[in-house]
Amino acid sequence: MIRKAQTKDISRLAEIEVFGKRVAYRPIYQDDNGSFNMIQVGNIIDEYRSNPALLEHILVYDDGIVKGMINWKDCPNGGATDEIELYCFYVEPFFKGQGIGRMLLEHLVDEAVKRHKKKMYAWVLKKNASAKRFYERNGFAADGREGLVEGTTEYHMCYVRELGAVLPESDEKSGNGMLQKTEEKTDVQDSTAHF
Repeated sequence: MIRKAQTKDISRLAEIEVFGKRVAYRPIYQDDNGSFNMIQVGNIIDEYRSNPALLEHILVYDDGIVKGMINWKDCPNGGATDEIELYCFYVEPFFKGQGIGRMLLEHLVDEAVKRHKKKMYAWVLKKNASAKRFYERNGFAADGREGLVEGTTEYHMCYVRELGAVLPESDEKSGNGMLQKTEEKTDVQDSTAHF
């Protein structure tokens, strides 16, 4: 169900990204121009088609329909070689609350550990309460770094997860190490993007 993105997924990736951004960020930024004129499915499709290397680190949840995506970067901004940054992590709004975001995240955690990564981090808008809850429930904690999102008046904060750390027993299913699914619909939407 979780696999690497392929060129055949480009149109679904673009749809998920556009609608995920609109649902997550429009209420915070209150920017209709950004939400509806600047973020366009066609533009994202063109970007992926003209640069297929952008698909290299994208994982998708696919059960016959691509329902979610997670992207990451190795050593962003000259960072440590044992860290990765999450970005462009969205679940199709119609499929939120089904544990898809958690499955994508845990699959990526497993892959990162295999690559000897020690930390995973994501920048989350301070006003994005659902994304903050999602990350906190999945072993991340705010590390104190904050900043203004470039070109906006909104602030984001850094959430970090130490890899290889054992999550509290109450947060895990017995036996398989996967986290419990909750009914709350917060399968992500951040790692901060703006228009």
